[in-house]
Amino acid sequence: LQRLHDRDDSTAWVEFCEIYERAIYRLALQYGLQDADAREVSQEVLLAVSRRIHLFEVEGRGTFRAWLATIARHATIDQLRRNRRRATVDLSGEALLVSQNLLDDSQRFDSEIRREQFRWAAQQVQSTCEPQTWQAFCRTAIEGQSPAVVAQQLKMSLGAVYVARCRGLAKIKSLI
Repeated sequence: LQRLHDRDDSTAWVEFCEIYERAIYRLALQYGLQDADAREVSQEVLLAVSRRIHLFEVEGRGTFRAWLATIARHATIDQLRRNRRRATVDLSGEALLVSQNLLDDSQRFDSEIRREQFRWAAQQVQSTCEPQTWQAFCRTAIEGQSPAVVAQQLKMSLGAVYVARCRGLAKIKSLI
C-alpha cells in the first residue's frame, strides 16, 4: 500500500490490481450486477483508488479494506441506480433489498479481498516451489489432509511434508 503512493511504481499497481480487481468484480456480481456492469464497477473503483490513494494513510490493520469496501459499495450502488433509471420497470423487491444491504455488508468484501490476496500470494509461491513440495503444501495446508497420509502418497518423509507446509505458509504470509 505504501508503494501505491508512488504513481510511477507500475509493479505495485499491477500487484494491487491482481489482488483487488477480481474481489471487487465478484462482489458486484453477488449483488446482482451483470458481467459488463460488474467489470465497469471494478474499473471505476480502481480508478477512484488511483486518484485518492495519496489521501489514504496506512494506519491500522483492516483500515484500507474498509476504505476500499466503501468505495466499492458506493460504485455498486451507483451502478444499480443507473440500471434502474435505464430500465422500464422498477427494481424488484429482491434487488432493492440487495442495494439496501450494500450499505452494511463489509464482511463479505473483506473475505473476498483476503481470498484474492491468498490466491495471488499462492501463485507467487507456487512458481518458486518444486511440484512435489507444492503438492504437499496444498494437500495439508489448504485441503486439510493428514500430513502422514500425504507423506505416504507423495513418497516423502513426514518431516519434509511438515517443512513444506510451514515454509509455504510463511512465504505466503510474508507476501501478504
